[in-house]
Amino acid sequence: MRHFLSATALGVALGATLTVGSAPVTSAAAQVSEEEDRRRSRQTLQQRTGQQLNEALNLANEEPPRLQEALAEINDLLRRDLPPFDRSTVLEIRGSLNYQLENVEQALQDYTQVLRLDALPSDRLIQIRRNVAQLHYSQENFQEAVRFMRDFIQQSPQEATANDYFILAGALIQLEDYQGAREPAETALRLDEKREKRYYDLLNLIYSELGLAAERGQLLEQMVEYFPEVESYWVQLSGSYSAADRIRDAFATLEAAYRAGIISDEPKIVALAQFYSELDNPYRGAQMLEQEMAAGNVERDLGNLKLLSQLWTQAREQDQAIDILTEAAGLADDGELYYQLGQSYLADEQFEESIRALRQALNAGGLSADEQGNIYTLIGSAYFSLDSESPQGRQNAKDAFRQATRFRSSAPAAQEWIQYINAIIDTERRQDEVERLQAIERQEQQIDRCESILDVIDLGGASGADDETVSQCRELIAQVEAGVTAEQLVDGTAATPAAPAEEEPETEAG
Repeated sequence: MRHFLSATALGVALGATLTVGSAPVTSAAAQVSEEEDRRRSRQTLQQRTGQQLNEALNLANEEPPRLQEALAEINDLLRRDLPPFDRSTVLEIRGSLNYQLENVEQALQDYTQVLRLDALPSDRLIQIRRNVAQLHYSQENFQEAVRFMRDFIQQSPQEATANDYFILAGALIQLEDYQGAREPAETALRLDEKREKRYYDLLNLIYSELGLAAERGQLLEQMVEYFPEVESYWVQLSGSYSAADRIRDAFATLEAAYRAGIISDEPKIVALAQFYSELDNPYRGAQMLEQEMAAGNVERDLGNLKLLSQLWTQAREQDQAIDILTEAAGLADDGELYYQLGQSYLADEQFEESIRALRQALNAGGLSADEQGNIYTLIGSAYFSLDSESPQGRQNAKDAFRQATRFRSSAPAAQEWIQYINAIIDTERRQDEVERLQAIERQEQQIDRCESILDVIDLGGASGADDETVSQCRELIAQVEAGVTAEQLVDGTAATPAAPAEEEPETEAG
């Protein structure tokens, strides 16, 4: 008898194709001798059985098929006392009908009875056993699916197709036996002549679960080549390269997919921007991220703004980094970004803005002790850079550095800063004292000179000094005679007349 029913598509997990009642299939068919098998092949149905079965088949083959009526005829036929061959044949047909009517459990029972009767020729039993394996798989009876499919493949390996190995591997995966699933999945891919994605997907999953990085990397390279439109394959291949420390290959893969327009979603674009950072091309990464934000493909949220600011900072584009950090800091609930903003201002020598941002970081909170100590150190250095000449500028810097000494990590550097500022102050004080003593000495010399000028004048001689100088000398000597010392005159604790310019005394001609 011919098989009149072609199988309808069945949505099987992992995309397995079920071919009940069509192409020949294999499984552990009962082992019979060639002579017995030939005898079974020569068997025919009883006339009455054949007539009633033909009536059922005619109903099933009408357009549209009258499957329920055909099934009723078959059920009526099975109520009779039939010989094993006839009953097996009728059950085989009913199994096909039940499958077409989506009575999968009943179809499975029919085929199982056929196998139990063991009265049909081996080729038909082989087909039925394959059907049983596939139906168990569709019903999620994975242990039974594995048992029947393994028997089928073992007994009829030449008839096993890629789909059969795929079902076996899929069932083993459902049983979490990834090691056992590896070989049949590899065989399914090898037998695949149509280059179907599902075979690659299955083996990719198995390699991933088994941690076979090298094998998975090679497989993903094929998947990208054969299915270049699938974004996830590019991403997985990039991840595989990263896991193998092949960072440049990971980057090149992701970038190629981006440039080809395959990658357009935010996580992949952000990952690519991070690759640009790692591979010392932050400027390109920042440009790309800015463009994608402008296009609406990447959210302008806190995390992405932080990455963008880091890229601009790495690229030494402080103005752009500052703009982005200022925007991001307003979205944050702690002082971390104000901390970074302060550092960027400091690097750009905008000291007042740096101090303001760093103090905002402290006020916002959420910083570690090490970060707080470093912030006070940075504030101190900003104050010093802003105004290291004035006492107030130095004092502001020292106050910040003293705050930094409260934190263990920043205390040594802050103490060195304080010592450095004190050393500058001490040096300038000593220099001032030297200059003061020199000024006192010059003042004493001026007093002596003025006394000499006035003595010459008192004796009626010509001193060689002009009237203004003489007047200043008289004022100076008057102060000295009043008890004012040269030191007081230099320190400004007494009225000081303008010092007369030194002039060479005039000599009388002749």
